[in-house]
Amino acid sequence: MGKILAVGFGGALGSICRYIVALLSEIVLPFNFPFETFIANILGSFLIGVCWSYFDRMYISNEFRLFIFTGFLGGFTTFSTYARETVQLLKANEPYHAVGYLLISNVVGLSAVALGFFICYKYMR
Repeated sequence: MGKILAVGFGGALGSICRYIVALLSEIVLPFNFPFETFIANILGSFLIGVCWSYFDRMYISNEFRLFIFTGFLGGFTTFSTYARETVQLLKANEPYHAVGYLLISNVVGLSAVALGFFICYKYMR
């Protein structure tokens, strides 16, 4: 039961944080591009890399790992919204935006995980 609560509580906190990022993004970046989801996914990817690298060097309980990775960061990032926004761009007859969003999100997201892992590994010993 503790594992389920860890995931649930972490997911709730991550989702709230994602919503705050979305609100701030809409104020700062009022463009016709899904920056809200992009920023949350890239920031979440970077944090996953940092946490992964950091937690590999110390004992962290399984419940806390579930809280951080599956719960908080799983709630903070969102593949389903990313997929829906991509399809929305296609439906709005904006195929270049859709393909750009796909490519940028995947390349930058994977790079953010690697960068977070590397920075933590190199500088947080």
